[in-house]
Amino acid sequence: MNPGDTAPPAVRPLEGVRVVDFTQLLPGPAATRFLADFGAEVIKIEPPAGDPARFVPPMVDGESALFAEINRGKKSVVADLKRDRDRQAVLALASSADVVMEGFRPGVMDRLGLGYAALAARNPRLIYVAITGFGQTGVDALRAGHDVNYLALAGALDLIGLPAGPLAIPGFQIADIGGALHAVMGTLLALAAREKTGRGQFVDVSMTNAVASLMLLPLAIFKATGCSPRRGDERLSGRYGCYGVYETADRRWVAVGALEPKFWAALCRELDCEEFIADQFAEGDRRKAIRSHLAAVFRTRTAAEWEERFRGKDVCVSAALTLAEASAYRNDPPLPVMSGSRPEPGARSPLLGEHTREWLGSSALKS
Repeated sequence: MNPGDTAPPAVRPLEGVRVVDFTQLLPGPAATRFLADFGAEVIKIEPPAGDPARFVPPMVDGESALFAEINRGKKSVVADLKRDRDRQAVLALASSADVVMEGFRPGVMDRLGLGYAALAARNPRLIYVAITGFGQTGVDALRAGHDVNYLALAGALDLIGLPAGPLAIPGFQIADIGGALHAVMGTLLALAAREKTGRGQFVDVSMTNAVASLMLLPLAIFKATGCSPRRGDERLSGRYGCYGVYETADRRWVAVGALEPKFWAALCRELDCEEFIADQFAEGDRRKAIRSHLAAVFRTRTAAEWEERFRGKDVCVSAALTLAEASAYRNDPPLPVMSGSRPEPGARSPLLGEHTREWLGSSALKS
């Protein structure tokens, strides 16, 4: 059925799925926000001081913009997991869930009596998702890290930057969001498996492995040749003129992705350099000459002028937009578009402890 066809009312596919979320900061909360957007009931367990993401600037009307973005549509329950009464109340709540997600180092939840074994003994249908930097086992299981460390140890950071130049830290968190997406994928796969088996399972998400899963082409090159791809000097990282970035007259940039011969030929014709068509992947001085020529041509117009110049042409050239420009261009939430289901993002993020009494009861709050 095409999107324009008459279709039954859209459904929220995760409606009726309860998620108890112990995660903080970025990866886990991003994962559970995606689940909440598609209908899951997400109950966020926070320490008395709150998720540290609540205090990450910039603040808008007293609330962290980051926290608001990744915790919308959730419920907040405050519990001090070092207190037995709170811990027992949370144990009962988590045992009733479809999904538990946590982001502590391996062993922390077990020591609190809230690990997979304890919860699954009470609820065999439970799906337990643990997000860590390096997975539950191995020599690095307890190693501390953040996004840049996971990128470094996955081999990704060595591929980001210019040839022979310094490594470049990406402007957004690849490992954190890659881990979040792995957590979502693991949750959905486990829910599907539960439909067949009637049993839940443990889902071990390593953010380092999540990065590796995004590196299919570099890994394929390495497996085939035994050599690591060269930073900024491979077919899809800037080696050839047909695939790269070029500065424009207004000191902006355009991205050229004319990889297939038909797109490259079309671009060369549009730029009046048809003599380069046959030399798309030439090496040596010819390769350098092509890049130098294209660099000079693209500096003759602004990024906006190039966008207008190539509008409607199959040349695979686009301006490198700022985030503000990209938000206006995209004009929709960055979620999958489905003909029979729809996301319904929650109106706001919860206040700290807003739903504690509702979910734990007043007995859990007593000293």
